[in-house]
Amino acid sequence: MDELSENYANALFSLLSSKDRPIYATALKEIRADLANEGDFLRLLCSRSLDFEEKEKILDRVYGKKYEKLPHLLPTLKVICSHHRFNRFNAIVDAYNSLCNEELGIKEGIAFSAEKLSPAEMTAIEKALEKKLGSKVALTNMVDHTLLGGVKVSIDDKVFDGTLKGRLNELAKNLRGGHVQ
Repeated sequence: MDELSENYANALFSLLSSKDRPIYATALKEIRADLANEGDFLRLLCSRSLDFEEKEKILDRVYGKKYEKLPHLLPTLKVICSHHRFNRFNAIVDAYNSLCNEELGIKEGIAFSAEKLSPAEMTAIEKALEKKLGSKVALTNMVDHTLLGGVKVSIDDKVFDGTLKGRLNELAKNLRGGHVQ
């Protein structure tokens, strides 16, 4: 994460009570999904050819009613827009989620797999790791086409390697008496 994204995330985080922070995290993820699904909308918000007042009206029309019970959300979107930072929106959301997870004691990690994992698969992996680590876990799936199969998870400074390659390396190590070449 970059400092700029962290600054925007910290600004929003500091405005909110601990009870409201997860609600805003959910809203930010919904907006991120909107932007991912509607590439033209993101390009519009990033465009310098449209003036801020027009973008502000668009944000009001699209999100004003939907998030009227979250009084700091729309102003935050407008600040991001007025400073031409919507191209950093995903990083801002990631930084905000990290702050929320840290506050809630949730360990963040990355699950590497040969193909995209389903939500059910991700939940199963998170639950298994929660039992093993004794704390809540939130994983992000990253596709790594170099993997043959299985999943490798990285959390903090620990790696849980359940990939086919990892298992083969472990088998080779055991067959060689503990030494991997």
